[in-house]
Amino acid sequence: MSKHDVLTEEEFASFVPNQNITRNMEEFSQRSGRPQSELKVLDWGCGRGRHVLWLRDQGYQAYGVELDPMPIQNGLELIKAKGYPGDCLALINNEGQSPFPEGYFDYVFSGNVLEHVANIDSVCAEMARITRKGGGGYHVFPAQRQPIEGHLFMPFVHWIPPGWLRKWIIRICVMLGREPRWVEVREASVETKTDFYHKYSINNIFYRKYSAVRRAFEDHGLAVTFTTLDHPKIKRHPVLSRLLMIKMLKSLLNHILLTYKLVELQVEKQ
Repeated sequence: MSKHDVLTEEEFASFVPNQNITRNMEEFSQRSGRPQSELKVLDWGCGRGRHVLWLRDQGYQAYGVELDPMPIQNGLELIKAKGYPGDCLALINNEGQSPFPEGYFDYVFSGNVLEHVANIDSVCAEMARITRKGGGGYHVFPAQRQPIEGHLFMPFVHWIPPGWLRKWIIRICVMLGREPRWVEVREASVETKTDFYHKYSINNIFYRKYSAVRRAFEDHGLAVTFTTLDHPKIKRHPVLSRLLMIKMLKSLLNHILLTYKLVELQVEKQ
């Protein structure tokens, strides 16, 4: 299902939330000494609001914001049908601001969103504005140099600067059938798909070094801790768990994962 589809009860019944996010949110609740029912949490880039709806069902005061009105419209019907307020999903305005007052949220999170943000500084500024002092957050997004671009499913295209070479690689991938097959171009020609995916790679994907994202948060008073190495799968891994005991190897492994695999970071409002 996509943002073009109305969120149904049947689809939502099979929804599984991002376990990294829910795990970190539960840990935040425990650290703060406050029950879930007292925590105001925000999903930045909420889409149709599936995480918002799931968190509401768990007792959180959950909200979501989104740039695109279409997914919000496609999610609100079910949210209202389940008895939750229609204003728990809201639009971000053209200036990048949400409709919420300063310090409104205890916790702000995003899942696979920050790689779509053109102006990371303005987003971090707004997240900091609406997070209360002592509040927290969690953000997970693909690393800058992951070998396979996770939206187009094409290898190394995001490593190549925009232009003829990137477009040529995209065209080869399309010819080989390696593409997302989005509904907008599902029946289109190879040339049309190539142009569409190339424009998407320029206008909708903005990969950055993990250190640049950290600076953007810290510039607005949000202290950053990278938590990729704290993932349970890594801690349970028979080899990686042993390597983490060696300080130099731990730093190297952290850099490799944050550069080539996944970025998971935790923030706290100072």
